[in-house]
Amino acid sequence: MIARRVRGLLMANHLTQRELAESIGMSEQAMSNKLRGLKNFTLRDVSRIADYFDVSTDFVLGREPLEVK
Repeated sequence: MIARRVRGLLMANHLTQRELAESIGMSEQAMSNKLRGLKNFTLRDVSRIADYFDVSTDFVLGREPLEVK
């Protein structure tokens, strides 16, 4: 789910994997491995990606917001 969200954010913002990886302090190969499911995203990765795109970590994780009753 995270990889799908990150790919969507990359496409929507016309960015490459390399540009995102460099911006969040990750190698291009590490980003590629994570997007292909060979490695897992860490909480730090998710947080940095959310900050970079100015979205919530819940969005990156693919979680729906909880309804407040």
